[in-house]
Amino acid sequence: MNKNLKKENNNQINREKAANNHEKFMHTKVQYINFGENDQMEIAGYKPHKLKSRVTLFFYFLTFGLLRLFFHWYPQLKLLSTHKKCSLKNAEKVLITDNYKGKFKSYFVKEIIEISTKNLSKENSKDSNDELLNFFLCDGTERSLSSIRILKCKKLTYIWNDERCKFVKLAGLDKGVSRNDLHKYTGYTTKEQNVKRVIYGYNEIVVPVQSICTLLVLEALTPFYIFQVFSLIVWFCEYYYYYTIAIIIMSVFGISTSIIQTRKNQKNLKGTVHSSDKAVVCRGNGLYQDIPTTYLVPGDVIVIPKNGCEMQCDAILLNGSCVVNESMLTGESVPVTKNSLPKNNTPYNVKEDVNHTLYCGTKVIQTRHYDETQVLAVVIRTAYLTTKGELVRSIMYPPPADFKFDQDSYKFIGILGFIASLGFIYTIVSKSSRNIAAVDILIKALDLVTVAVPPALPAAMTVGKLYALNRLKNHKIFCINSRVINVSGSIDCVCFDKTGTLTEDALDMWGVVPVENNKIKPPIKTFKDIENESSLFRGMASCHSLTLIDETTCGDPLDVKMFECTNWVLEEPSSSKNYVHKIRPSMISKPFASSPNNNSYEIGILKHFQFSSTLQRMSVITKSTDAEHFDVFCKGSPEMIISLCDNTTVPNDIQTWLQNYTEQGYRVIALATKKLNNLSEIDLNHLPREDVESNLQFLGLIILENKLKPETHDVIKTLKRAGLKIVMITGMVQVLVWEMVILLFQGITSKLQSMSGKNVG
Repeated sequence: MNKNLKKENNNQINREKAANNHEKFMHTKVQYINFGENDQMEIAGYKPHKLKSRVTLFFYFLTFGLLRLFFHWYPQLKLLSTHKKCSLKNAEKVLITDNYKGKFKSYFVKEIIEISTKNLSKENSKDSNDELLNFFLCDGTERSLSSIRILKCKKLTYIWNDERCKFVKLAGLDKGVSRNDLHKYTGYTTKEQNVKRVIYGYNEIVVPVQSICTLLVLEALTPFYIFQVFSLIVWFCEYYYYYTIAIIIMSVFGISTSIIQTRKNQKNLKGTVHSSDKAVVCRGNGLYQDIPTTYLVPGDVIVIPKNGCEMQCDAILLNGSCVVNESMLTGESVPVTKNSLPKNNTPYNVKEDVNHTLYCGTKVIQTRHYDETQVLAVVIRTAYLTTKGELVRSIMYPPPADFKFDQDSYKFIGILGFIASLGFIYTIVSKSSRNIAAVDILIKALDLVTVAVPPALPAAMTVGKLYALNRLKNHKIFCINSRVINVSGSIDCVCFDKTGTLTEDALDMWGVVPVENNKIKPPIKTFKDIENESSLFRGMASCHSLTLIDETTCGDPLDVKMFECTNWVLEEPSSSKNYVHKIRPSMISKPFASSPNNNSYEIGILKHFQFSSTLQRMSVITKSTDAEHFDVFCKGSPEMIISLCDNTTVPNDIQTWLQNYTEQGYRVIALATKKLNNLSEIDLNHLPREDVESNLQFLGLIILENKLKPETHDVIKTLKRAGLKIVMITGMVQVLVWEMVILLFQGITSKLQSMSGKNVG
């Protein structure tokens, strides 16, 4: 028994030592949130210190509030003066340091809050005391706790992980969840939804609009205007009445203009991003309920209306398909098709599963499902966790601009301050030796400081910005951030995207290069010369993700141009028509007039594998009305398609032909096919993409041209005359880049840089 008691005492001593060591470790080691990510920040814990707080309060009175004003500019110093550093586990406040690229530091003082199901309102908290708060973290773990400690920074929530002794960012259903798990969601009850909302909050992107009084105080308390008030007092003592009044008028004008512009920008941003609607959510057991979209939480299952809607959250499509306009996020006005998430154990991936994800702020134009069931989607992210929320956060918390102009400005002010301090000392010494009154000496010395460091600088800069704004407005150029005008004059390089900026948005078909029996045939530029029943022609007519919107064919411009050249008709499925196929996202039918014996020859597109920039290809599985087998058509970059083809079907000189066309500035797409035998239409849903897109038969090349815009050359020449460096950003191969140089810079000497992905060469 004594041995056991001794052993227990030793264990207790070891635990105490470990706790003390951990406390020391937490004090000394730098800790981070979002470690290894772009928004990595240092974090340190603090708790109130009574003696420090009382001493600081004493100095507030001693300095007549000037120390409190100083702490308004540097809140991190106020925290250090009133709190004691401690472990994050015991902290009540934290100091977060954002060290952007090691060049710019910004500080955030945040309070730690403890929440539990008690945070529910009384009417919603019945029988919820035994509920656990369930949530996901960005490290892919799922937690269920009765109470949690959180902090909020830059509109994101961080939750204390007691096991790992660190704060971890709150996530939605996009981390550590498999596709099968997402399909298991059937909807929350009202009670479950309310409990979930305690952590995730309301589904709304709130942009604060500060009052006029708040903006006035914040603007007036900036260091420059405080220095200006000090200067005005000195000038009044020197009887500089007219100059002082002029500076006051300019300052009032500058402050008023800045406040109006800031409030206008805040209102515009709020009006742009704020949106709310009604949504139909599943409550399980076939029950549905209309609720405001602000009530949505990750895990809710919503109904996507047949006639479309604007998405108020990020969601995964569980069944059916949707045609979506994502121009709000991507800037591309071309509608895209979203298909349901496949059922397998593959983890959901934000980048790879974009074709199954509906994003907040995008508009669903229409939905498709070919039975009586509704199109459903499971909510994965809400509010600032959504893609739209990330975009708004990047506007509210932009990365600091590394402008040499700003750095030089601060250096200039510093040099002026140094000169002023020398003059201040010299004035005091020289006038003291002549027995001048101390008050007069002080006023003259301070007057020298106000002259050396001009307090009228902000007002003068404001007038210059207003003049520039009016000039821009006269040219129908509107500026939402007038602060960048002062640095815009130092721009010495202009970067252009190629497609749609330097060149036309639309592509034009140049022709096709068929391949038969491992041999390249002569190019065909007249498309009526292509045999309608050939595999190349059928691939051009069916290998796309086009859709019909108001009887208009919509989709990727490349797909539209390729399909139009076939002179075939796209027909959407209709429940009133009897089709020979069971699964039919869309149909391709040859024009009735060109069909022999008035019998329509049709190709049914049964399954899509959407285009992926990573895979550099897309493919479809089709079936013709006169065929017993299925056909696979796959198109994409020539290099990728060739690697997927049977080598015996690829011409030996294909690389020579590719180089020939790319050197002339053409865009080249390769097309391939293969047959699928002994399969039923139900089997198609379970075919892995890698099996479908393998051992293909090479069909040929599709050649398109992307012409320069008429005004491109003149704009480039104008910019070059202004002494600006011109850069074209493109993902083209190096040979094609230099072909564009010849077209763009005829008669102009310029260095052109090519960027592919993140590599600049």
